[in-house]
Amino acid sequence: MNELKIKRILFATDFLECSRLALDYAVAFAHQFKATMVLLHAIELPSPAKEAEKVTSRPSLSRIAAEERLDAFAAGLRRTGLEVDTFVHDGTPCQVILNEVKGHAPDLLVLGVHGIHRGVGHLMIGSNTEKILLTASCPTLSVGAHVLGGVDLSLKLTEILYCSDFTPDAATAARYAVLLGRAFGIPVDVCHLASTPFDQDPKSAQKVAEDYCEALRRAMPEAADPWCTPGFHLKHGFELDQILERAEAETAGLIVLGVRAESHLDRHLHTSLAYQLLTRAACPVLSIRAGPNDS
Repeated sequence: MNELKIKRILFATDFLECSRLALDYAVAFAHQFKATMVLLHAIELPSPAKEAEKVTSRPSLSRIAAEERLDAFAAGLRRTGLEVDTFVHDGTPCQVILNEVKGHAPDLLVLGVHGIHRGVGHLMIGSNTEKILLTASCPTLSVGAHVLGGVDLSLKLTEILYCSDFTPDAATAARYAVLLGRAFGIPVDVCHLASTPFDQDPKSAQKVAEDYCEALRRAMPEAADPWCTPGFHLKHGFELDQILERAEAETAGLIVLGVRAESHLDRHLHTSLAYQLLTRAACPVLSIRAGPNDS
């Protein structure tokens, strides 16, 4: 596959103002790829309201209000030429979103990541967001609290920054970065997290780079030099603080990276490159989840 096909985009909204920018990005991607937009809202009714709906066979005022707000969003998007579907489902946002991803297999999920401030300059994302990112089978575009506004339908990105932890699991995300670069006609830069400076252990660094390039060749059979050349990737290894400085700057229009959950016990982003980028990047982050058999 030499072309990225995004035909169905799922946008989950809680109607908060901070999710508005995420909607702008979802719409821009929908126009770029001529995709259908799916607007989703999770409603958590209290027990009395559920019982009243059951007894009267009529929707509650809360459900009616949610449907009307979603319909208003849809009407505005249709006026821009998009095809739009809307769904209001019962359950927690995490449950509803993951069920929708599993049941309708969107090509892209778009989320607004609000974040929780814990102390000066420190931002955390909720456990539900983490679970979605590490469980959703489709690529997820996260628009964080530090992402700047001003997005229009043309989505004129200047550059894609492909970040990885230099493991074979990241190769799937590399493919998305390359295909997105082609779709938007923009360059793709590479930024690998080097846990140990490469110049301190050249032999191990060479082996890591060779394994990574082999995984790239499996994920991207059509890839040409320099992407499958170990030396190229060894030149793009940086320490975490250097990558975060790049992520905090406005040089990249989109960051693409791979995330992986080994097991239920390991489903935590807090210490990972993915988590740090999501909470600090000034541009959206497209995360690609690698499954246990993807490496």
